[in-house]
Amino acid sequence: MVVTLGIWTACTPEKWDLGSPELIHISEYNLTTTPEQGTAEHRVEEVWVYSTTDVLGVYPLPATVALPSGNPEALTLVPGIRANGVSATRRTYPFYEVTRIETDGDSSTELDVAFGGGYVNTDALSTKVILAEDFESANRFLESANSNVEVVRITEPSEVFEGGASGYIRMDSTHTQLNAITHEQFYDLPRDRPVYLEFHYKCDISFFVGLEVFGGSQAGRLPILGLNPTCEEDGTCAWNKIYLDLYPALSSMPDAGSFEIGLNSTIPADGTEGNIWLDNFKFVHFDD
Repeated sequence: MVVTLGIWTACTPEKWDLGSPELIHISEYNLTTTPEQGTAEHRVEEVWVYSTTDVLGVYPLPATVALPSGNPEALTLVPGIRANGVSATRRTYPFYEVTRIETDGDSSTELDVAFGGGYVNTDALSTKVILAEDFESANRFLESANSNVEVVRITEPSEVFEGGASGYIRMDSTHTQLNAITHEQFYDLPRDRPVYLEFHYKCDISFFVGLEVFGGSQAGRLPILGLNPTCEEDGTCAWNKIYLDLYPALSSMPDAGSFEIGLNSTIPADGTEGNIWLDNFKFVHFDD
């Protein structure tokens, strides 16, 4: 038997003509809020791109998304966050509105997309935002009996994140133990759906954020997330935003009555000093 081998040069990959892609430029996410919903400052770092059938990709912002030409698509652009500030927990944020666009499949098209929206509010889903503390008119944090550090309200413009005030904590060799909670707010949080605590902070010492649990079998302090310094070697500290996922904790406490926000930190009595700045605490979840 004689086997003849043919060489099909026209089918080699370098000869394929896939055409020029259609480009979509997405600069950033723009959040719009009402006064009752508090700050519009967010930390949406990614866009998740969906077609009607598939996830087309996850892109850091700002992003340029290339789509094959010749195929018009209906796309959904979904804002993405890092839950608890951890890169391994990248996910879409269900409470921010998505952006929907139509592409025409023409390789000469370049779209600059206005990516953004408000908190989700539809017939099917309505977002409830509880402003826990933004320090604008008050300070709901109260130190416990075993704390020798307090949360104070500051108004110096150079120290405030936004608006007229922020929260501030100073620790040193005589102020070594922080144990504070919001006072008599008794937040009623759902246990059967996602709940996030959004807030801004900067710090040059570590501290914990969690819940004070009232009632039920797990009553007491529950530290949830430890936050590390956000400062450079030159002492410059940057504000950060956290989306703290409370659902794993809340779903394990079906018999709890209510909750407060808890703050904890300890500093050695050796001359070490530390500072924590806070702002814009709010709980976010879907209504019943």
